Amino acid sequence: MNVRIFTASILIVLGLALLGCQTQPNPVPDASEAVQTPETATSTPVMTDILLPTAPETAIPVPTETASSPSLPAHPVVSGVEIFEFHMVTPARGWAVTRDQNRLLITSDGGEIWLDVTPSGLEALPEGWTSHGIRPFFLDQDTAWFMPNTDEEEGIIFHTQDGGDTWMSMSPPFDNATFEFVDREFGYALVGLGAGAGSHYVAIYRTVDGGQTWEMVFTHEPELIKALPNGGSKNGLTFKDVDHGWIGGAIPMDDYFYLFYTEDGGVTWAQEEEIALPGDYGGSMLEVWQPVFVETGTAFLPVRAYPPEGGIHLLIYRSTDGGENWAFRGAVAEGEAVDFVGPELGWLAAGSALFQTADGGMTWSTLSAEGIGMGEVFLKVDFVDQLHGWVLTTPDSSTWESLKRYRTENGGENWSLLAP
Repeated sequence: MNVRIFTASILIVLGLALLGCQTQPNPVPDASEAVQTPETATSTPVMTDILLPTAPETAIPVPTETASSPSLPAHPVVSGVEIFEFHMVTPARGWAVTRDQNRLLITSDGGEIWLDVTPSGLEALPEGWTSHGIRPFFLDQDTAWFMPNTDEEEGIIFHTQDGGDTWMSMSPPFDNATFEFVDREFGYALVGLGAGAGSHYVAIYRTVDGGQTWEMVFTHEPELIKALPNGGSKNGLTFKDVDHGWIGGAIPMDDYFYLFYTEDGGVTWAQEEEIALPGDYGGSMLEVWQPVFVETGTAFLPVRAYPPEGGIHLLIYRSTDGGENWAFRGAVAEGEAVDFVGPELGWLAAGSALFQTADGGMTWSTLSAEGIGMGEVFLKVDFVDQLHGWVLTTPDSSTWESLKRYRTENGGENWSLLAP
C-alpha cells in the first residue's frame, strides 16, 4: 500500500461473474544487486501501524482470482481520464480516483476497464471550485468511505458496502476529514482545523457504527499545549486496532522523528523518541510516513531523509513486535514509493528504477522492468501478492505529464501498458 509503505484488506464487488484460475508463484529474484545495506540493524522501541492477515514468512500466498473479463454491470465505462490514486485488492479487483479527484472508479479485470461508481448524490462543485477532493479510505474491494470538499459548515460522508453499486450518505459534525477504519464499524476521522505559521491543528473523531455517529476524542485548542503538537505538518492517521494508532509528519528540525502514538484510541498521545537514525543520515530533515502492517505483528515505517549535502533518501524501518520496537533495514536514494506484501518481500520505486527486496528491506536489487519505456519515472507502486503488481509512471518528473499505468504478472520483471 503504497509506505504508504502500505497494505490492507480484501474481497467481493458489483455482482460481477469472475473466472478464477490457480497461478503458481515464481521464485523471488535474488537480491544480489544490493543498493544499500546497513552494517547493523539498529533496534529501537516504538509504536506503530495498520493491519492484515497473518502469513508464513517463507511463502506469500497468491490469490487464485485472475484478471478475467466479466460481463459489465450497470455503471458507465470511463475512458480518456487520467488515474493517479489507485488501490488494487486482488489481481482483478481494485479502486481508483481520477487525477482531478472528481470521480471514483472500480475495476474487475486488473485495470483494463474502469467503471464510474461516483455516487449520484455528489452535488455540483461550488462556483469557482475545480475539484471535489475525493480522498477515499478503502477497507476492502466492497467497502469505502470519503468526504468531498464542501463550502458548507458541515460536510457529508459517502459510504458503500457493495463496491459502489449503492451509496449511503451521512452528515458528521465536521468537514475536511480523512478516514482510517479498522473494520466496517470501527473507525477514525482526522479533521483539519487549519494551518499556518508552521502549525497544523487537527481534531480526531471516532465511530463505532460505520460512520453514522461520531464522538470527538481529541482536539487542538488555542493556547493549550498538548502532547500531539500543533506544530509541524501531519501526514495522516493509522490504527492497527481500536486502541493503537500513529500520526507521522514533518517539522523543519534536523534529526527530528515526527511520529506520535496513542494507546487509548486517540485520547492521549506521546512522541516516539527512541528510533535510531543511522549515522550516514545525521543532520537530515525527516519526513515520517505512516506505519503499514503487513500481518498482525509486522509493520514497515518509511522515512524520507533530506541530508544537508542534498538529495533524498527513503529509509525503511521494520517492526516485528507490533510496533513496540523498530530496526533500520536499509535505504534507497530518490525513493518515491514503496509497497510490501509480507515480512520480507517488497518493491520500491526510485527515479527511473524499480527495486525489489527479499529480506525485509535490508538489500534491494534492480528489476529489469521490461516493457516500461526508457526514461519513465516511477511515481507509485502497488502489489497484491508476489506476482501481480501495478506502477504509475511519467516521462516528466517536474510536471507529471503525462501519466502511464503498467501491470505485471511475474513480480515486476515484465510489464504491459494499461493506459497511455
